[in-house]
Amino acid sequence: MTKPAVLIVGAGATGLPVGYHLALAGAEVTFLVRPGRAGAFAAPQRLYCYDDAELKMFEGYDVVEHVGQLADRTFQFVLITLDGHASRSTEGAAMLRDLGDAIRPTGATVVMSAFGQGIRAHYLETLGLPEDRLLFGFLGMLSHQASAGLPLHPPTDATHVARAAICYRHPKNRVGFRVQSGTPAAKRFAALYDRSGVSRCARFGKGMAGLYSSIAFPVYAACDLADWADFATVASDKELWDLACRAQREITTLPEHGWRGRLLGAVMGPRMTKQVHTRTERDMLPLDYQAFNRFHHGGKVQAQDIRSLRDSLAEGHRQGRPMKALATLLARIEAHEANTLKA
Repeated sequence: MTKPAVLIVGAGATGLPVGYHLALAGAEVTFLVRPGRAGAFAAPQRLYCYDDAELKMFEGYDVVEHVGQLADRTFQFVLITLDGHASRSTEGAAMLRDLGDAIRPTGATVVMSAFGQGIRAHYLETLGLPEDRLLFGFLGMLSHQASAGLPLHPPTDATHVARAAICYRHPKNRVGFRVQSGTPAAKRFAALYDRSGVSRCARFGKGMAGLYSSIAFPVYAACDLADWADFATVASDKELWDLACRAQREITTLPEHGWRGRLLGAVMGPRMTKQVHTRTERDMLPLDYQAFNRFHHGGKVQAQDIRSLRDSLAEGHRQGRPMKALATLLARIEAHEANTLKA
């Protein structure tokens, strides 16, 4: 049987572990990377798995640097790992237009991993694809570059980490990826990923997509203001934690999130929000959860996160809502980041 072909745009902390597990599932994986970077991502690549403290060897994939190199090739799925900020940049939008031209006649389904208000509309317009060929999906595992310098906790093998390109950690439920359900393509993607035998793809309903794109960002903003201390310490600052949780509730209860958002807004108060994050902090060991968040949300995707907060504030104001907590939190994090840049 012909192997299912998957193109992954980006070979970083999302692309490599997803590609590795899709390859285990029997997929033929190709990476599209920036010009001049093919050598850096050439096979084999080593991935460190916190789950069993072992190095995984990833080989047998292809790497290209230009969309033109994909001529006459057909892919069942195209996973685009750009975040929301990069997807809207001049370079990112140009790549999406070229990619759309290449895959539009082929019937490939795109899985976008970008977060943010209006990002789906941006992808549909820029790629020139119909609604049923664009899915939203993102990592269920935590993954970071081995060079990130995160603190190592037992039984992490420092020697293995030093040899790896990427390190990843599954949650207890073994969900490595999540994809929005509701189409046959989503079902096929999840079934393909699940064939890896060691990682699962969970599906979530359309109503949860917007919540996944926005709910956690007020908490990450509070963590940034608290210098990424552990969650018990962040939550001990009652004024800051209450502010973040009120902002979280203002976002979840926006009309676009429907009854699910109203339910989350009622349930996810300061106490429950603290419990959720402290449990994750404990369960993700030996990966240091807050050190990961500092590296990822305090650095790599911070522009995406802050834009999401701004977009939620603007949407609330369009709905005639005061959004006082979110406005206060956003002003504080913007001032904090401005002072950090000056320093």
